[in-house]
Amino acid sequence: MDRHLLQGTPMRSDGAADTEFVRLDKQNRHHDSNADDPRYSYVPPMKVTERNAAAATPPSSSMSSDSNVISVHGYMYKQGKRALKGPIHKSWRKRYFALEKAKIYYFQNDGDCRRYFQTRNSELVVGAIELKDALQLRPSARLDLPTKGFEIHTKRRLWVLCPETDEEYRMWFSGVEQSIVQNGAGNVIERNLPNVRKYVMKGIATYRFMYFLFLIAGLVEIAGLVFWFVVGLQPCDQARPTVDCSTILSQTMDKLYCQSSPMNGVFQPPKWWLQLAGVENVVCFAKPSIAQWVSYFCLLLAELISFFLGAIYYLGMWKPVRRGAHYLDEFEPKLPDEQWPRVDIFICHYSEPADETIDTLAACMNLQYPPHLLQIYILDDGYCKTKFQKGNPIPDIELNKGVIESSGDLRQEVAQFMYDRVCDPNEELEVYAWRKLHSSANLPSASRPRVVPRMDCALGSFRDDYKYSGLPHVSFVGRVKPPTHYSKAGNINNACYNEGAIGRYCLILDNDMQPHPKFLLATLPFFFDSEERQGKIKYTCCTSGCNNIARMCCASCKIAGVPEDQMSFCSQQCFENSMHTASALHRRQVNGTMSEKHGKVDKTLNCVTCGSTVNKKGVCKKCNKLDASDLEDGLTANSTYSDEVRDNAVGFVQTPQYFRDCVQFQIGDPLGHRNATFYDAIQTGQDGYECASFAGTNAIFRREALDSIGGIQYGSLTEDCYTGMQLCNMGWKGLYFRKDFEGEMSERIRLAEGLVPDNVASSLAQRKRWAKGNFQIMLMNKKKNYFDKEWQRPVCQVPPKPTKHGWMRKVFFINSTIYPIGSICAVLFYYITLYFLFTGYAPIYMAGLRLLYALVPKLLIQGMLSAMSNRTVENNDVVRSQEAWFAYAFTHTSAVMETFWWKLTGKEPTWFVTGSSSRGSITELPNVIMFFAHVFGVIWALIRFFATYNSLQTSHGASLLVASMMMGIFIASKLGPSVRMSIQEYFGWSYHSLMDQGNFIGQSMIAFGLLFITLWVYIEKPSSNPF
Repeated sequence: MDRHLLQGTPMRSDGAADTEFVRLDKQNRHHDSNADDPRYSYVPPMKVTERNAAAATPPSSSMSSDSNVISVHGYMYKQGKRALKGPIHKSWRKRYFALEKAKIYYFQNDGDCRRYFQTRNSELVVGAIELKDALQLRPSARLDLPTKGFEIHTKRRLWVLCPETDEEYRMWFSGVEQSIVQNGAGNVIERNLPNVRKYVMKGIATYRFMYFLFLIAGLVEIAGLVFWFVVGLQPCDQARPTVDCSTILSQTMDKLYCQSSPMNGVFQPPKWWLQLAGVENVVCFAKPSIAQWVSYFCLLLAELISFFLGAIYYLGMWKPVRRGAHYLDEFEPKLPDEQWPRVDIFICHYSEPADETIDTLAACMNLQYPPHLLQIYILDDGYCKTKFQKGNPIPDIELNKGVIESSGDLRQEVAQFMYDRVCDPNEELEVYAWRKLHSSANLPSASRPRVVPRMDCALGSFRDDYKYSGLPHVSFVGRVKPPTHYSKAGNINNACYNEGAIGRYCLILDNDMQPHPKFLLATLPFFFDSEERQGKIKYTCCTSGCNNIARMCCASCKIAGVPEDQMSFCSQQCFENSMHTASALHRRQVNGTMSEKHGKVDKTLNCVTCGSTVNKKGVCKKCNKLDASDLEDGLTANSTYSDEVRDNAVGFVQTPQYFRDCVQFQIGDPLGHRNATFYDAIQTGQDGYECASFAGTNAIFRREALDSIGGIQYGSLTEDCYTGMQLCNMGWKGLYFRKDFEGEMSERIRLAEGLVPDNVASSLAQRKRWAKGNFQIMLMNKKKNYFDKEWQRPVCQVPPKPTKHGWMRKVFFINSTIYPIGSICAVLFYYITLYFLFTGYAPIYMAGLRLLYALVPKLLIQGMLSAMSNRTVENNDVVRSQEAWFAYAFTHTSAVMETFWWKLTGKEPTWFVTGSSSRGSITELPNVIMFFAHVFGVIWALIRFFATYNSLQTSHGASLLVASMMMGIFIASKLGPSVRMSIQEYFGWSYHSLMDQGNFIGQSMIAFGLLFITLWVYIEKPSSNPF
């Protein structure tokens, strides 16, 4: 007999009928002695009824009915209980489940399950879920599930179960649903996740508690630096604080600088200050040098800046969220064809390699979207150049031969691309002549100087249009630049307002960012559906024969989660006529929402608009009136989906910037191009308040939103960030969405991928432009109008002015604009560490155990807070972000200084194109110098320690040695990856070099040892004084 077909099991002691237990197996197995082993592999389960039908196995003769059949069983994941709540997720445990009638049992393994149904030994059961107590069944929308799961809501607990495969999920959901409905136990409120959904990350309460602890600990640290750790309060000889200076100087062999008053005699602290610092009995104080005082004030300034910026940064993670959505063509119900919008795609190009832009064009042509609703604009900002003569508003226009020779003729490459797509291989017409058939020019002349509606972004253009059936409309645009052309912002605005872009939405891409074929299908859903929209959809009355708009719904069914379209009514009379309270749908809510044991039936009705109770006359107590005209308007205008501004105020959806695999990623991304802390931490925090940052590419905009602020904004090198801020201030919502973390594995995609800067110099220049542009936004005159005064803005709908979260928008504004100031702290730490290493003098007075409760708590709390804020970021990316903070320190600091100079002089900054810098730039030199300075400083500190080991009064004690070396090694390790890359590029070596593959260190260890000993002997000065 097959051990997996256990039919005709013994009767239980209570006389219950036999239970048919069928192994969830698609094919009969042969006998196996290892079948009872819990590690024994099994075939994915199937329903018992299907199994019996396939095997033609008759039910057991002892079975009285099919109600005792184990309908579904197999392994699933469940979450264990946890006594203490917090951000740490409960562990997922794999258990073997079996569904019998209205009860789900779970066991340690399938062997225990079989033995239980043979013996009914309750000790084998780990637990059970009573479906008679079930209130709701729904798919789980949580992000921390090991696999796709569903939720069972009971009176006592919320159960989350995760089958191992999608097939098993459908089988289990169907089985549990059937059991719940048959037993009248609850309500299956939904079988699919909503089209658009939002997930609030866990651990928010703990994070906020840690944030307040961080603020307290930070203030304590600052107070300690001011009152306890000032170098001017340090005793000259900590072992003899009450001895006068003359005695100390006469009994020491070292050269000490002492005096009888603290603070170098410049300032006499009050007595309470000395008592607070614990030096009220000190007679002889140390006299720190000017350099040591500079080191102290650098540390104090760095801590003040880092504390302020840290408080702003961590506050930005107050309510992080993530979003999910079905693809637009998978909406349920379907989006009507007439509602599919027209989309413009802007590919921004300037002096980059033409083949990169052609690759992006090819990716855009492959987008899964109706081609007649797509128009692709290739915006070449370097095709031509203009020369203006004094007093002549009409410029001389010529081709930009320098750009064309270095980067390629993009216009001709686009023509070749379209020629290969639409022309017959035997076509006799050459590509150049064929392009001429599609070309046009709109240029100013003396008789017609104004040929475009908006002259702040262009004076005219060269254009090619390729419009063929079955393909998206492709347009090449080379704009004629005005004297002040505003770079990328002007290029995009020219397409929007001068080149006839009429799409309801526009997708902005950099020339190297290739979108996934489903990019539009993944991002457009947020403009058509939302959580707020799902709660405002109007329904018709459920009473047969009535088609009025529903104004009230059954309160009991609403609490239980019954869909409103199944229990909404237009009036009290229709509610009574429908006999809803006697229906099976209503009575299934008995377990959770009402009690009919005493003959009472809950007939309370709620308003579908505000949720308030409706009186017996059918009037809402809150709305207080019935407006028939509003009902008729709602009936005619009602639609499941709407992207009208009044229904959905989403202005743009930003997606992450991913990069294609390259050598830099293979060696660990030393320059931090992934920027994961921004995309996976900062953006999710801002998205919690619907004001995500626009990152310049991979973002889709509602055209009305851009029109409401006059297009892409001017006045800053980072036009993207400023544009996003202006939109959010106007009341538009800025969302952040990534499609590679949510949903089934087959649905997870990277929405767009691009290329990283190919050398260190380009990366430094790119980060400098970002830092300079963002800091400009803080300092710029935001009331200045840069637009063409004769241009009339389009009239468009705008959302209402935001009335809440204004403080958080200011926090995000400050955080995104002043972050470059944080790099000043890194530069200050360079000086502090180098001074510490080469002199041995610490930047603060080591005031005993006060360090333990003044500095250590803040560092530990900040570490925990950082870990929680970056809990969605991979650990390697967090490490890379720390390395990038040091690697770009000088770059960001110089950007801050240049921005202040720009503010004082009014000189407009120049635009920098990523990738235009050559290798071996002078901008890399500061990092190289700092790296080797810290490495040599660590060696020097170690040698100095051994050379003066016999002195306890000098600053070269063992504790300070360890402190200085820890700081030096930490900074050198953070600078090392980027410096190694700079050296590789300078000498033309491979990025895989300098990895010590030839074991240079091992072979040269003796040489390093001799060098160390030689320097030790040279520095140490022998003395005949035994003391």
